[in-house]
Amino acid sequence: MTVEVEGVRPTADARDVVLISRARDGDRDAFAQIIETRAHRLLRTARAILGNEADAYEAAQEALIAAWVNLPGLRRVDRFDAWLNRTLANKCRDALRRRARSREIELSAVDIEGADSEDARLTSVTVLGAFDRLSVDQRHILVLHHLQDLPLTQVAGQLGIPVGTAKSRLWSARRALERAMELEP
Repeated sequence: MTVEVEGVRPTADARDVVLISRARDGDRDAFAQIIETRAHRLLRTARAILGNEADAYEAAQEALIAAWVNLPGLRRVDRFDAWLNRTLANKCRDALRRRARSREIELSAVDIEGADSEDARLTSVTVLGAFDRLSVDQRHILVLHHLQDLPLTQVAGQLGIPVGTAKSRLWSARRALERAMELEP
């Protein structure tokens, strides 16, 4: 059986298209199946952006709740992943706003204890401190490309932007990280 949904690219996973369409119509089981395949990635992304397990869990939960509530308004099911990632980025941004300026960085996102030398540990701490100075959007693109090892075409798809824009944003995020590292003690 072939299901045709307006606005869906032929390359979209047919099972996802059906599940997202059903979830958009209020099917909770379909939504649960969609999220089951994406929850780990969402949590990992939030943890990398926020640097704290508890905040990451809360942001991911809030993103999933917002996705369920706002899913009926999603026009193009083929853009679901980009839409969900944008929702997560917004929830991470909200979490950062709620935090006081001084925050405790949980170093579980980067294995500092596993570093071979004192220099490697210091470099890891410097990178984390610099990463903390970046905007959510800059963190998000760096996480997707460098920590999740997604090619730029997939990063662009996840963010719902053209590949050229993804390249430009990645370049800008890298430059911002370099500048932030220069400010670290």
